[in-house]
Amino acid sequence: MSLAAHDLFNRTHADQEHQRQEFYSSMLQHKLQSLRDMRQLLCSSKGLDDAYDSTSQCEKDGLLMAVMLHSLMEIATNSTREWVVHTLGGLSMVKRYGHEPFSPEVYRFVTDHFSLFEAFLATTGTELEIEDLNGWLVPQRKSMFPILRSMHGRSRINPYTGLSSELIQNITLITSTIQRHSRAGSVRKSATIMRTELQAVEDRLSELQQWSEDSDMESLIYINAAAFEAAAWVYLRVAQYGCEAEEIQKSLMPKLFEAIRRVHERRDALVGSVPYPLWALFIAACLAPEHERIQVLDWFEELKGCRSLSNVSSFKDPKDST
Repeated sequence: MSLAAHDLFNRTHADQEHQRQEFYSSMLQHKLQSLRDMRQLLCSSKGLDDAYDSTSQCEKDGLLMAVMLHSLMEIATNSTREWVVHTLGGLSMVKRYGHEPFSPEVYRFVTDHFSLFEAFLATTGTELEIEDLNGWLVPQRKSMFPILRSMHGRSRINPYTGLSSELIQNITLITSTIQRHSRAGSVRKSATIMRTELQAVEDRLSELQQWSEDSDMESLIYINAAAFEAAAWVYLRVAQYGCEAEEIQKSLMPKLFEAIRRVHERRDALVGSVPYPLWALFIAACLAPEHERIQVLDWFEELKGCRSLSNVSSFKDPKDST
C-alpha cells in the first residue's frame, strides 16, 4: 500500500497539490505500519534459523522481501542513510541465517538485489557514515562482496538485474583493487601489483560472453547487458590509466552511448517496468563529452518520469549540480 501511494504521488501532476499531499500522507501511514509489523515479527521470532521457531517460511520470505522494498522506497526518496540501514539489515539477515529459512527463489532474488546495489555503490567511492546500533551495523559495512557466490552459469544474464554475476564480480574486483592500493599511496611496488591485478580483470572481461535462454541477440536482455559491459570497460580503463578522459571519450564512450541509445529505442513504454542499466548511465554521465551531456540529462529526465521506485533521482541530482 505504501509503494502504491508512493507511485501515485509521483504520477500526480504538481498542480494537484492537495491530492499529492493525500498520497504522501497515505504513503507515510502505510510505511510506518509496515515498519511496526516488521519489528513485531523480528521481536517475536526466536531466530529465523531456529528449528522450533513457529514463523512459517512464507512469513520469513515476506519479511526479507519487505526489507528489500523498504530499501527501495528510501533510495527513491533520496533517504540515503535510511536506505543503508535497510540494505545492511537485509544483508545481515541473509549472512547470519543463510538460505535455509527462505525459499530458494526469494533468497536468490533478494541477495542478487542487495549484492548489485552494494557493488555499484562501491564504484562511487562513497563512504557512508552510519551510527552503530548496538554494535552490529558497523562490522557489516566492511564487505558485502562475499554475498556474490560462485556458481555454475556465472555468465548467464540475470533477468531481474540485467547482467551476469560474472560481470558484477569483475566490477567488484576493479573496485576492491582500487580501494586496496589507494590506501598504499604511490608506492612503486603497489602500483606494479595494481596494474597486474587489473590486467587479470581485463583478461576476464575479454573472455566474458554473457548469455541468456533467449535466442534473439537483439532482445532487450542482451542490449541491457551490453550497456553494462561497455560501462565496465570504461570503469576499468579509468582504474588502469587514471583520468585520461579524452582518450577514453574517443575510444570507449561512443560504444557506451550507442548501447544506452539502443536501450531507450527498444524499451519504449517498457523503460519504467523492466531492468534498466542505470549504473551504465551513471558511468556515461561521469565522462560524457560536451556534446553528449544534454542527451545524458534527457535520459535521466525520461527515467525520472517513469521509474518512481528507483535511485534515479539520487543519481541525477549530483549530475545536475555539475
